[in-house]
Amino acid sequence: MKKDKDIINEGSINDLIRYAESDGDNTPQTDELEDEEISADVPETDEGAYDDIYDGTYDDFDNEPDGETPVFEPKSTKKGIIVGSIIGLIAVLLFITIDSGIIGSYKSNFARNFSNIFSAFKPSDNPSYEEAVTPKPDAVYSTEVKGNVIISLENANDTEFAPYKGGILCASMNHLSYIDTSGAEAWAQDTVIVDPILKAEGNYILLAERGRNKICLYNDKKLVYETEDPDVIESAKVSSNGDAVIVTDKASYKGGISVYNKSGAQIFSWASGSDSVISADISSKSRKVAVALLNTDERAKSTIQLFDVTETDSYAKVDADDTVIFDVKFANDTLNAFGDNRILGVSSSGKLLYDNTFENVQLTHSAVDSEGGKLMSFDDGNIPMLNMYSPKGALKDSATLTGVTDFIGISGKNVLYNIGRDIYFGKLNSKSMTKYTATMDIRDLYVLSDMSFAIVYSNSIELVTL
Repeated sequence: MKKDKDIINEGSINDLIRYAESDGDNTPQTDELEDEEISADVPETDEGAYDDIYDGTYDDFDNEPDGETPVFEPKSTKKGIIVGSIIGLIAVLLFITIDSGIIGSYKSNFARNFSNIFSAFKPSDNPSYEEAVTPKPDAVYSTEVKGNVIISLENANDTEFAPYKGGILCASMNHLSYIDTSGAEAWAQDTVIVDPILKAEGNYILLAERGRNKICLYNDKKLVYETEDPDVIESAKVSSNGDAVIVTDKASYKGGISVYNKSGAQIFSWASGSDSVISADISSKSRKVAVALLNTDERAKSTIQLFDVTETDSYAKVDADDTVIFDVKFANDTLNAFGDNRILGVSSSGKLLYDNTFENVQLTHSAVDSEGGKLMSFDDGNIPMLNMYSPKGALKDSATLTGVTDFIGISGKNVLYNIGRDIYFGKLNSKSMTKYTATMDIRDLYVLSDMSFAIVYSNSIELVTL
């Protein structure tokens, strides 16, 4: 009778399958041979010659003491091994030949991960290999800048900043100043504001006193008006035509809003009895007011309500279930609403223009420019990412970062972000992007123009020009 090794060496795939499905007879059902015929073909050998035949080929024979019969595995175990081998062979063939679907994705990921792992063990004496497999990340960035200037500011930690006409505004306790593009203090003013909220749009500068009720509007360094809101101020914004929107902690309500025109007159007020007021803004074009409300009675539900400053009731609203909308911002009469898991675009008439939902990612930072371009940073399973969106909500570009970013900004086609002390400014994923390393830990970053940005430190600010 033939031994198992003979069947494996001589049989086809079909023979293996029939063998595995048989009752355990070690001989295939076809081409039966008698024991006498087999023994007639095998020459007589002594015991040592028998050992020589199988020495180094089958370990089971080598490990047996002299004079003992080798012990083979049970038939059921052999059948499992053979069936497993067949399945493994089929899986390998499928993996090699299929390039689409799940197998294709797995092959692509496997190749990429293997390349990353193998690059850590690349030969050190092969520079061409190093250039081909592990390009230096910094090689694609420009590190040259036209100029930089550092301005000492002892109370930078207690100062509010805002970009303004290519320079930067600085507001601290009872003080407002403007540093121009050259780094010089162009003007400074004493103010009545102790703990300032600072906003700037166009020629207008708004100072509101956080936790109190004073409001000041400036046109450049000129004070336009100073007034007081009847309620405690929580946040504030200003439009490019001088309208100020104030979010207040209104007694006996969940929150309220007030709108003041550029003459200091209150032209609109509203209070919410059931939902908390989170954010508000006013369009410089249509003068429509948007208010983001949050209800947490059962689950997080946000609502955007739109108002006309000449009416007391809302004329349109947009609901966002399972979302916390934390900021609303008008740009070219389109409202951009930023939530913890989505961004929405709403026209001034109340029509939903876009609704981009994010799944399985954590939104960490958001920024929007005057035209409605948006930059969003995400943590996608500990993988930092940047997404850039058009004013209409379309995804324009995306980048995976090498580290977590703390500050982001956007102006037209240019984006600004940091990874530690390294600052990146320019077009996302472009070789023209500039990398600049800050001299100290960064407290904040601001885009000043297409060719400049500001770095805020704990005791100074730095203006960098490309």
